[in-house]
Amino acid sequence: MIKPHRHLRRSLKRLILAPLLIAIGLSGCAVTQIQDESVILAPVSSTELARAKDLESKGKPADAAKIYTTLATQAQPPAKAQLQMKAAQAYLAAGQPAEANRSIGAIAQPSLTSGQQQLLLLTQAELALATNRPKAAIDYLERMRAGGLTQDLKAQRLGMLASAQRLESDPIAAAETLSELDRLLSDPEARLDNQVSLISTLSLVSQSQLQQLSRQGRSDMKGWAEVTLLTQSLGADPTQLEGRYRQWKQGHGGHPALPDLGRAYAETLSGGYAAGDKLAVLLPRSGRFAAAAKVIRDGIEAASRVDSGDKRPRLSFVDSTNAGRVRTLHSTAAKNGAMYAIGPLEKPAVDKLVSAGSLPIPTLALNEATRDNRAVNLYQFSLSPENEAAEVASKGAAMGAKRALILSPKGAWGDRLAKAFQRQWRNLGGTVAGQATFDPAWSTYDKTLNELFGGADYDLVFFVATNTMARKIYPQITSTASKPAPIISTSHVYAGSFKPADKVLEGLYFVDIPWILDADSSGPLSRRAMKGASASSPLGRLYAMGIDAYRLAPRLSTLAKNPGAYYPGQTGGLAIDSLGRVTRQLNLGQFTADGPRLADPFAVEAKSR
Repeated sequence: MIKPHRHLRRSLKRLILAPLLIAIGLSGCAVTQIQDESVILAPVSSTELARAKDLESKGKPADAAKIYTTLATQAQPPAKAQLQMKAAQAYLAAGQPAEANRSIGAIAQPSLTSGQQQLLLLTQAELALATNRPKAAIDYLERMRAGGLTQDLKAQRLGMLASAQRLESDPIAAAETLSELDRLLSDPEARLDNQVSLISTLSLVSQSQLQQLSRQGRSDMKGWAEVTLLTQSLGADPTQLEGRYRQWKQGHGGHPALPDLGRAYAETLSGGYAAGDKLAVLLPRSGRFAAAAKVIRDGIEAASRVDSGDKRPRLSFVDSTNAGRVRTLHSTAAKNGAMYAIGPLEKPAVDKLVSAGSLPIPTLALNEATRDNRAVNLYQFSLSPENEAAEVASKGAAMGAKRALILSPKGAWGDRLAKAFQRQWRNLGGTVAGQATFDPAWSTYDKTLNELFGGADYDLVFFVATNTMARKIYPQITSTASKPAPIISTSHVYAGSFKPADKVLEGLYFVDIPWILDADSSGPLSRRAMKGASASSPLGRLYAMGIDAYRLAPRLSTLAKNPGAYYPGQTGGLAIDSLGRVTRQLNLGQFTADGPRLADPFAVEAKSR
């Protein structure tokens, strides 16, 4: 759980000052209203613009981007820059951030109108989020002068800002932003979705910090903290939650929390399906992924059994072992009435769906494509080791670390994780103070460790290892390290159940999913409640993935269209980025003599200074 001790006082102060700052901002020079795009693009061929728009509507944004780029070469300012921004946005929609970056880089910024400057900042922020640079995204968004934006663009800006603040491990700031967004929205359904995301975001904050916020918070934030504490105290019982929330609302009639918020939040603890819905699940029944598919299927079926009969979709399992037939299998499932689809699992099969350009129903692939493209209605959900390595970098940054050492095993797996960490670490402003690799077969690691730690100026160590490797090497690391800097690994250092041999790992930090680390959870789908073989197997994290896949499928469109939307999943805090990827925020754990426990990155920061 993220517990922002060092941000709370700043955030509470910001709650007091925010109305004043807004008033000051509005009293200054008014921002020029963004000029209607049709006026800017009036000199451009309407036929070609219509062709590009048609391609976008047909799920071919990359082709549309090429048209915008060609038109830009023939246009004069301000139309030229407008077309370049449209190309960048289309490339982002196509899942091609590198091409989007090239389009942005070609823009002659001195020639931009005031409105275009704001649109460029918004586009740059979207690109920053798509490339895992939340700090840069916040900088772009805070530089915008929101007064001249349309209501839709204001909402988009706030939603993106909340997403970036969550990724920066500042959930209180993200909740404040979502509260501001709530005041902007007028559609009751959109407000309800946003308020659910707000409460889910505050659920990342520790109970003690929520209690402090409920006492000291100003304006609406005090009430939002009280509602979040209410949801935590009542667990997964929707009847109790709705009843207690109604009582709270009766005593807080002036608070903007909607009357249906208790019901809506309770529904996040269920599947989210309507009566008569049909869900197709494309998983292999044979081959190298069959065992993983079986565990995922068990998780899906467990989540389905928790739903009441009238809200339980009809499950249709389709054998997707032959990746070459996956498009036909998917199309047939849609024609047979499936409203949502989960799968496929193998990367080649995901590539086949990407190549379709557009899918008829929302589909949650259980892996990532091998190339930077996306298809309309296709979303990608992965528990990839590279994503975990990037999350280690984010947790290290939350600790306040700046200079990291990297220790990884020789081979492709270790190299991939080291590179993923390094890429995200540098995106967050960190530097790599040293790097070394080891052979797990070695009997001693003294030479490698002495060379890595000797004389290095570091405040964090990223240690890539499996559970077996960690037991062997971690004690040697702690005896060699020249300073008590935190050492963090991915979930691979924990097999899922604590054994006596794991006691040598005491002190080691690692990132993992809430389903594994939250031992106190007592919900019907908690690890404590799941006693089946799949839930307790070495592939147990895939069981949690099945639960989340089942619950995400009917929510994909809502999460994707609302940049600030957030879902508290079993595999982490879940959101969908502009490329259609499900992003995950993991918990930080630490080995103790009695087993893993949840850790607080901000408390780690305090101890390491």
